[in-house]
Amino acid sequence: MNYYIVINRNAYCESIKRFVVKTNKTADVFLLAFDEGNFDFLEKHSEIRHFIDKSTKMYELKNGKAVYSGAKLKMSPNKWFHKMANLYAAIHKENECISRYVEKADETGIKQKGISFGKYKPFWFANKENTTAFPFRFKKSKGSEKQPLIVFFSGAGALGTDNIKPYFECLPMRMKLKKFNCNILIPQSNTQTNNGSNYMGFNDGLNSYVKSVQKLAERLMQNYSIDESRIYVFGTSFGGLCTWRSAYLFPDFYAAALSVVGCFDTKTENSEYADFERMVHLPIWAAHSSDDNNIRIDYDDYAVSRLKSLGGNIKYTRWKQYGHGMALHFYRKENWSEWMFHQKK
Repeated sequence: MNYYIVINRNAYCESIKRFVVKTNKTADVFLLAFDEGNFDFLEKHSEIRHFIDKSTKMYELKNGKAVYSGAKLKMSPNKWFHKMANLYAAIHKENECISRYVEKADETGIKQKGISFGKYKPFWFANKENTTAFPFRFKKSKGSEKQPLIVFFSGAGALGTDNIKPYFECLPMRMKLKKFNCNILIPQSNTQTNNGSNYMGFNDGLNSYVKSVQKLAERLMQNYSIDESRIYVFGTSFGGLCTWRSAYLFPDFYAAALSVVGCFDTKTENSEYADFERMVHLPIWAAHSSDDNNIRIDYDDYAVSRLKSLGGNIKYTRWKQYGHGMALHFYRKENWSEWMFHQKK
């Protein structure tokens, strides 16, 4: 066999079972192998259109022929399969954990659990309305007077349920926030939130998470000294996408939003989230680099241009260097925290 592809259960169908050479324990991931003689069959009986050869070159199936895309996968078929198998093993483990929390919780519930890192206490939040649960860390402000609440969404590298990775990802930003007396919320999204099989599936998971974080913020407002006119949200990469979505879904809840190397949506045209007028009044700062190969800048360019055309309160930092690693340089060089705390509903 000369060509390979790794697919998940949603892309699997009975007609292609004869091409399967490996399956993981939970039957979520399949490694398929085939050759040129199978192209016509695959085109007629499956949705498979992209695959790699033995040298990991990437091809697209067009009119019964393999057309080289000019790119390589950078991993062998076996490594690709094992990476996906490990991902789905993590998803199953997280889902079992989440189900237990959701079943035991009331309509919404907060339970302290885990190792504290100084003032950052560990908790789990269960939201039955959105049938989800996730860990988070919270640092309350000093004194009894109401202070701002900062919500930080971490990137895809910090997904999981360990309640540790987002805390360390937020370290450089927390250093700048030290000079402000504020409450800080650091939620952690599970792996599946960033692993939707299609556009609709991805958005369902993302919206559920973002809505649950907003519910959590409301719950914290009942128990801690939080100024409801100064609730800020920011995030990096996948967290930047969460920030944009939070701004779109709850433009009257947050006082400001900062998205760094993220994107408003994974579509620029025919997006389900096209009502930019709802965010016109909300102060938003987007930051991105044109040489970002992880998340294309096109998405932010489009959203920013739409908001500007409507007279939105939008600030845009558009660099041409550092790629996806622009985030650390931005957080270090820009006065983002001062800008954030200056905003008020």
